[in-house]
Amino acid sequence: MGNVLDLNDSINQESQFTDVPEGEYDGRIDHVEQSLCQWANEYNGNPMRTVYVNLTMPDGSEAQISENFVLNSDFEWKLSQLFLGTGQKKKGEPLPNLGKALAELPGLTCKVKVKKTQGKGDKADKTYTNITFLEKKQAKGWGGGF
Repeated sequence: MGNVLDLNDSINQESQFTDVPEGEYDGRIDHVEQSLCQWANEYNGNPMRTVYVNLTMPDGSEAQISENFVLNSDFEWKLSQLFLGTGQKKKGEPLPNLGKALAELPGLTCKVKVKKTQGKGDKADKTYTNITFLEKKQAKGWGGGF
């Protein structure tokens, strides 16, 4: 939590977000915030979760990114991607309990791919950071013979 600013203080910080370059990163889910979607479209008012992920940067420092997940069947693919990425869901199998899986997210590890895309039309001057949760490989057993 920050400090209360005095009106005589100088300020320097220009952004609270670290610009994360494109690439693949190891991460750990820091926390999840719940809210309602406030987009000016048909999803407005739907429940939403914002997942905050701490990434390990190539220089060893950490950067935090976040991704919004609207709890709507139109975004089930994105939720599946998240849970495949944390190992809570196995490919081809249903996730048994969404609420339990969301509650268990903090502390879980994942690997994410960061890609930048340029906006289109009236948003052509904006650059967007897209986050993809990569499927966590399931550990293989030792097998038999010992």
